Amino acid sequence: MSDDLTSVFRITASLKEPVRYSAAREAVDITSGRFPYFNVTLGHGIFWHFLEFNDILPRIQAEESIPCTAFASRRKGEPLYRIVIKGSRISVEFVHILTDGAGALEYLKSLLYTYLTITGKQISDRGNIILPSDPVSEEEFEDGYNRFFQKLPPPSRMVKAWHLPFRLNKSPRLRLIRAEVDASEIRGMAQKHKVTVTEYFVSVYHFALQKIYLSEKEKGRKAGRKVLRIEVPVNMRKIFPSRTMRNFSLFVLPEIDLRLGTYTFEEILNTVHHQLQIATNAKQISRLLSSNVSPEKLLVVRLMPLFIKKMVIASVYKGLASRRWSGIVTNLGMVDLPAEMADMVSSFELVPPPPNLNVRVNCALVSFKNTLRICFCNVTQSHELERLILMHLSEAGIRVRITGND
Repeated sequence: MSDDLTSVFRITASLKEPVRYSAAREAVDITSGRFPYFNVTLGHGIFWHFLEFNDILPRIQAEESIPCTAFASRRKGEPLYRIVIKGSRISVEFVHILTDGAGALEYLKSLLYTYLTITGKQISDRGNIILPSDPVSEEEFEDGYNRFFQKLPPPSRMVKAWHLPFRLNKSPRLRLIRAEVDASEIRGMAQKHKVTVTEYFVSVYHFALQKIYLSEKEKGRKAGRKVLRIEVPVNMRKIFPSRTMRNFSLFVLPEIDLRLGTYTFEEILNTVHHQLQIATNAKQISRLLSSNVSPEKLLVVRLMPLFIKKMVIASVYKGLASRRWSGIVTNLGMVDLPAEMADMVSSFELVPPPPNLNVRVNCALVSFKNTLRICFCNVTQSHELERLILMHLSEAGIRVRITGND
């Protein structure tokens, strides 16, 4: 983690009334007590980082111009999540080591329920929301990776992927473009092609990357690597029977290999669909889980001092992990609220962690009611990728509206 690579993501709920700070403070105090596994700080031992429980509640702060900024992880008693308020928006920002999008959304839904009831709103149906009065189950604390770990052969090694050639912004680099589309229209287009919304959008992303790659090639610029690969996070709770609220996500990497030639959009759709279907099979995803967890079980790794571990991990990440994909698409899916609550909320938005300086752009999707919101995080001076993606959706007959350009 660094000032650029913060590993922090944000989920925002926009209400139909301005947020009252005093009620929000009370709601945070009540809600955070129900999620004790989030009330931790990052500790530093001889051999490992560790999460240390404490009673310090998350900070409530005003929204800054740059979202998902780094936490002061070395500050004593600094929680790894915070609440951000501006106007009618309530956001939660989490460091990814604490939880993933699914876990953060459960916290936000509970916080919204508590806040709305404190402000006098009547909600007769709780739906599937976790309430402060609900008992905390031990399963919510569990480490899903270790519970479902089994020693398996690792996945095949991957060649390094192509990256966008655009120049980086000066610090602070992060810029956001927000857009929204009609959820039923993009769902209908995906069904027409017999794919999921995630598969459809990842295919559009691939097609846009291919256009930029070919444009660079036409300009006579050396492209080097010719594999386009997109990281797609997977909520492991949908594959394994776990109710953990801790981080339990992995990612799969659908790719197109331009060494084989140029792909039509239909070819990309077919390729992405089958790759994602195979990669998210329980047996295949178990291989990835095994490869992620296996190193920490090695005796030589367990006995390695933390300062050496940090240097090794940083070297591996910079030399391998950050070079394996060309882009990132994360889809949180549909946010489900009880009808009375849903009437009090205008929209939800997911802001992904800022991309590393190799990948340079990433993207997050979330649906609420009949709107799918798209948020691009970009650290470059170009918005060509976003333009090509949104133009493709528009030309396919899906209504697109740009809602913000920060």
